[in-house]
Amino acid sequence: MPTSQESTRVNPLLELGSITRSLSFAPAPWVLKQCVKTDFVYLENPPGYESLKEDFSWDITWKQEVDRRQSAEPIRYAVSVGVKKFRSQVIKRNKVASLARQFIGRIQSPTINLLDMGCGQGGLLEGVISALPPTLGSRCAPHGIELSTDLARIADDNLRRLGGRCIHDNALHGLDDFQEGYFDMIIMSSFLEHEINPLPLLRRCRERMREGGFIIIKVPNFDCWNRHMRAEKWCGFRWPDHVNYFTPKTLQAMINRADLGVARMNFMDRHPLSDSMYLVAQKIQK
Repeated sequence: MPTSQESTRVNPLLELGSITRSLSFAPAPWVLKQCVKTDFVYLENPPGYESLKEDFSWDITWKQEVDRRQSAEPIRYAVSVGVKKFRSQVIKRNKVASLARQFIGRIQSPTINLLDMGCGQGGLLEGVISALPPTLGSRCAPHGIELSTDLARIADDNLRRLGGRCIHDNALHGLDDFQEGYFDMIIMSSFLEHEINPLPLLRRCRERMREGGFIIIKVPNFDCWNRHMRAEKWCGFRWPDHVNYFTPKTLQAMINRADLGVARMNFMDRHPLSDSMYLVAQKIQK
């Protein structure tokens, strides 16, 4: 049975110490905790930004995780890869891109400033803009923030061709390169689970957004049925670069604590059969 104790890391949702229970999913030396009051799940001893940049960057840990899963469960891994290829290549399913295009259509700004947080090589925004009607796509300026040195360099080349740029930095510091009220949309696709300071980041995003601007969020769903069945083998676990584990309840709570509104999170965005969940937040007047 898990034991309760005072947390040694500030709870990212409450921003203060809280009574926690230890969860047994994480391998040593990583320590996974769940707040008794809010149910928020987080890594108690995550690596710092510099370690995430050099030792645990996404491009490194992604390859390690692929190799681990392919070795541990080759048949399951092959089926999973086949399903993902079918979704992306046959039925052309990319829900984050679809949500971005849908909400870009609601933006009235003459120039629509977009930001992809943890943008990788910048391909997501390139794909979103290319699929928009030309009159709408021509108004879009894509920007990115990327912690990985190699990925940031590639993304900057790609985004500058479309009138934007990529900042090589962590998310909190990278946002300082932009003025308040600059962005119409910020995309966090498989990003917020990596962020050591998720609530301060969401608040800073709010400062850098125009009134009515949107944040598109995709994160693993800790409350999904697959996680309950697979336990420590769940695909949503990534050690140690996933430092936050959200449920629909705790994700909405964090959005509210950041003084943002929930513009969309319907049942299909958070149903328990999916390992991922989606939320569209909006900057609304206090």
